[in-house]
Amino acid sequence: MLFDDIGSFPLPEGITREWVTKNLDTKEYEEMVQRAFLMKVNCGVECPNYPQFQDMIEQFMAIIRNPEYQDEAYLVSKKYAIIKELEVIEKIECDNVRVCVTGPFELYYKEFGGVIYDDILENISTSIARFVENAVKYDNVKCISIDEPSLGLSPELQPIQDQIEIAFEKFKFDVDIQIHLHSPLFYTNLLEVDEIGIIGIETAKDRKAMDLVELQDLKSYDKKIRIGVARSDIDGIVAEFNAKHNVNAWKDRKLIAKAVEEEENVKIIKNRIADAYNKFGDYIAYIGPDCGLFSFPNQEVAMILLKNTRKALDEFRGGR
Repeated sequence: MLFDDIGSFPLPEGITREWVTKNLDTKEYEEMVQRAFLMKVNCGVECPNYPQFQDMIEQFMAIIRNPEYQDEAYLVSKKYAIIKELEVIEKIECDNVRVCVTGPFELYYKEFGGVIYDDILENISTSIARFVENAVKYDNVKCISIDEPSLGLSPELQPIQDQIEIAFEKFKFDVDIQIHLHSPLFYTNLLEVDEIGIIGIETAKDRKAMDLVELQDLKSYDKKIRIGVARSDIDGIVAEFNAKHNVNAWKDRKLIAKAVEEEENVKIIKNRIADAYNKFGDYIAYIGPDCGLFSFPNQEVAMILLKNTRKALDEFRGGR
């Protein structure tokens, strides 16, 4: 198993997403992305994702829906299907890189709602596949992760099996292809999708989520799994710390850091890794935080979680 991260990361102090949108092509943004990527590397993340500072929808849809960049409606020309942040971090030496892309269903759902028209879905899917095609030209891109948070969570989004095939059949690439789900309920619908090799689920916040995935399914359909072993819900982490100590950690940065250090300590994360391994064994391909860390109050607190996860993994590897 490799230690990866989902992608998003706290912005530096004083920087907003509005600033990011206006400064995507500046040297200042390039250096900001590189610094954050090196933070992940220095925390011991073995397959770090480019720092996803942009909104996960607009990062892709702002390009896909722009008529100047299209071959046809919602079909981006390949030459414009570029992830700027990946181009930037490729100037840094790193053996393994993870690339998250927002999935076709998530983009469609946020743009049009739950009624799915196959032709538009297909164009959006092809567009995202073109982003991936441009990404995998780099030899160190080991993993592509398709982020589909609404599948299994939104009652309005209920694609049929043919539409699932339309959405993912373009993702035939010679790298690991993950799908990141916020709910494991949908995973059985993906077992027959050959292009997806790794199903990612969040289990750190809710251990019961692991019980919803059957090892025999992974074996029967030749799939592996990505397990979230460190919580990323900073509000919940701090709330539990506040209740335990009768404090308001939000008023004190040092207390927020202490909350993460205490509530997501090495022992707790190591136990989650062991728990997952006891069920799934070598069918675990990746472990890491449940979700992105953008909501963390600052980069230093996010680094605490990443460092604790790496320490827990090292202890697990040394002791198993």
